[in-house]
Amino acid sequence: MGVRMKAIILGGTSGIGKSIVDNLNGICNEIIATGKKDVDTSSPTSVADFIKKNKNPDVLVLNTGGPPDLDFKEITPEIWLENFNKLFLSFAAIMKDIEIKENGYVFLISSYIIKQPGKELIMSSSLRTGFVSLFKSLSKIYSKSKISFINIAPGPIKTNRLVGLLKKENISMDEFAKTLPGSHVPEPSEIGLFVKFVVENKIKSFNGVTVPFDSGLLETI
Repeated sequence: MGVRMKAIILGGTSGIGKSIVDNLNGICNEIIATGKKDVDTSSPTSVADFIKKNKNPDVLVLNTGGPPDLDFKEITPEIWLENFNKLFLSFAAIMKDIEIKENGYVFLISSYIIKQPGKELIMSSSLRTGFVSLFKSLSKIYSKSKISFINIAPGPIKTNRLVGLLKKENISMDEFAKTLPGSHVPEPSEIGLFVKFVVENKIKSFNGVTVPFDSGLLETI
């Protein structure tokens, strides 16, 4: 009988998270894939309840939807707080209180904008960048338990959200792909396959690193 493995995947019911769930099936014996009804990462109370019921994964995926794209002057203190809870405080609480097994993996799904912030997505870039800094620090703290921390930073990915945004702008996926340096919009499955490869092959060389899935959008490394 093989070694039993458990995975907890936040935001695992659609998009990138669902692809990771699909690819870890057969590797992990137990997979807990959450949607917003299972845990609302903008609510500290919901996160605390989730933590009480879920412990000791071999694989933890920190993944949640991004905040709205608002102009800086449109962002109220209440909106800042809600999204700080969603993108920073909830993940920090989970990392503090959900004990990860030795030799395990933590994957963070962030965004390529952490390396290339601009005037758009101000909340997303600032809050995600803040948590990535904590994530890097934790990679050093947890290295004594041989737990690997890998930050996956997607650019545009062929999810329902991107399809909806392009439809609103009356732009086809093929037209949009031509605007990317690689002329390719990655599928969510490409990220799922990457996570599967790392876990299945017990790759331990990655720790505290950021892996962009950005089709060459980043201007710096």
